[in-house]
Amino acid sequence: MSLSLDTPVTFLDPYNADPETEWRRLRELGHLVPIELDGAVRTWATADHATAERVFTSPAFSKDPKHWAAFQQGHIPEGWPLLPLITMKSMLNREGEDHTRLRALLAKAFTPRRIELLRPMIEDMAGQLLDSLETADGVVDLRRQYAFALPMGVISHLFGVDADTDRDLLAAHYGAVISSQSTPLQVQHAQAGLGQVIGKLIETKRTHPGDDLTSALIAARDGEDRLNDEELVETLLLMLFAGHETSKNLITNAVRSLLEHPDQIAAARSAATAGWSHAAVEETLRWRSPIRVVMFYYATQDVWMDGVLVQQGEPVLIYVAATGRDTARFGPDAEEFKPDRTDAARHLSFARGVHYCIGAPLGRMTASIALQALFSRFTVACEDLSDLTEEWTYASNSVQALPVTLTVMAPV
Repeated sequence: MSLSLDTPVTFLDPYNADPETEWRRLRELGHLVPIELDGAVRTWATADHATAERVFTSPAFSKDPKHWAAFQQGHIPEGWPLLPLITMKSMLNREGEDHTRLRALLAKAFTPRRIELLRPMIEDMAGQLLDSLETADGVVDLRRQYAFALPMGVISHLFGVDADTDRDLLAAHYGAVISSQSTPLQVQHAQAGLGQVIGKLIETKRTHPGDDLTSALIAARDGEDRLNDEELVETLLLMLFAGHETSKNLITNAVRSLLEHPDQIAAARSAATAGWSHAAVEETLRWRSPIRVVMFYYATQDVWMDGVLVQQGEPVLIYVAATGRDTARFGPDAEEFKPDRTDAARHLSFARGVHYCIGAPLGRMTASIALQALFSRFTVACEDLSDLTEEWTYASNSVQALPVTLTVMAPV
């Protein structure tokens, strides 16, 4: 049978109710499958590691929506909630000289030396959050009170956001933008809210610059690198997602995965497993990626892939959360959570190619510190891990809440 976007054969659940069943079905249908999103947007989709890696790295595909034929021809509904994220003018959706220019500006803030200098601050922040949890009574939502709070504190530090109110607003507005539950009007209001918070931050840093990413980007805008106003705002919005949403999901997913495999927690506490948290983070990125899907890469020319013709201008969606369980890439035990595996780092959670996540080292370090601090201090228990509800979004792969009880461990 000849496949075409004119006849999609399945769809993705916007509420992400059963992701594992969904991506297994997608993989059974083929390496590249025509699907429909929200009854309005048609795209090719892949859950296959090799196919995804090829799309990430091939010069025949671009992240720039100027190559998206259906969008350029006006066939995508203006009210589609995800459209603003997909078309925003950040480096995520740029190619060539524009992408190189924007990435070079951010790279200055993410050198190995600068990231390592953040370690004491992150460790102290994690300790303070756990101090507050130690005094909490009963069940706590570890996602909101720890996995959310720590990365938000880190990105706020990078941005130079001081007020807790602004931090909460940034998180709430961004959550509304990516949620499948939001109406187009709610998304519009959330976008405006993000713009207001970011605009206020920029004005503050323009008059009172500091040693932070926002001040550095403003200086670059006013200097030879020339970030325009729109690029400045959308670069900060991109970093909010990359630096907060992904890390929040990564910490949540790692704790959930370890609780599902208590033998791994026991092994982690043994003297023979120094650095266990790094291994747990890497395996979580493979086994339960913080990213559900990546939208979109666009064919800049007709491309044949595994017997399927992707025509110029057609989009491809990469089901990242599925690629890490691909037995063709990770072997017959790909379905197993094994932090001691040697090939976990070949996952695609941070993409590949020129759009490889610039904040990956910071995300890894933040999550590793979070796990080490949590499990060295508390015994963590969840009453029913089978009763967790997935987040209602295409972008993220995590749960809405992670209710746990924490018991301080006796000194050894």
